[in-house]
Amino acid sequence: MSSKVILIIAMLLGVPAIVIFLITGGEQVSSLLESTPIDAATQQITDMTNQLKPLASKKKNIDQILKTKKCFGCNIRGIDLSGIDLTGADFRNSDLSGANLTDTKMIDANLQGVRLNDANLTKADLHGAQFDNSELKGANLTDANLFNARFSNADLSNANLKGSELRDADLIGSQLQNANFTGAFLYGTRLQEANLTGTDFSSARMRYANLRDATLESTNFSGADLEFAVMPDGTTVYGTTKY
Repeated sequence: MSSKVILIIAMLLGVPAIVIFLITGGEQVSSLLESTPIDAATQQITDMTNQLKPLASKKKNIDQILKTKKCFGCNIRGIDLSGIDLTGADFRNSDLSGANLTDTKMIDANLQGVRLNDANLTKADLHGAQFDNSELKGANLTDANLFNARFSNADLSNANLKGSELRDADLIGSQLQNANFTGAFLYGTRLQEANLTGTDFSSARMRYANLRDATLESTNFSGADLEFAVMPDGTTVYGTTKY
């Protein structure tokens, strides 16, 4: 390859082009320039270069997220956003499975249709957040603030919500099989038509909760406070439940 060709590539693409040149031995880039218009060649070389720097690209995505608090339909599995203020963020339909959101503030965030399977949301502030039609299977929401949050038709099967704050939250039609709500606060929580098979509500505070038409099978209410709660058959419980 001539020095002129190398210079053109360097001017167009900077240092990454030199990396490509060294990797390919010059032959691939040279043939590309000879047979392809310069604009198309530039794009193809850029695509090749991007494949060599996934970490840099990922960092750029994180910086963009922190700046805009928006990421629609993004694949950001395993991302670390712990301790960050993302109040009002919009991550609709994004995949954050395995993400670290410990102590993250996402008040009033739009998280509809997101995947947060096996994510860590311990002590996260999710007051008023929207999780409708989202997946949080196996997620850790221990001691999370979910006051007035919406989980309509969400899947929280096997999730850990021990000690979480769920007052006035909406979990209508949600999948809560084998979820752990031990010691959680569910005053006035809406659980109509939810699947509570194997769910653990032991020692939970559930006054005025609405469980109308919910599925109860092997559900644990040991020591739970269900005073004035509406049970699946429409009856109201007074005091600690008999279940």
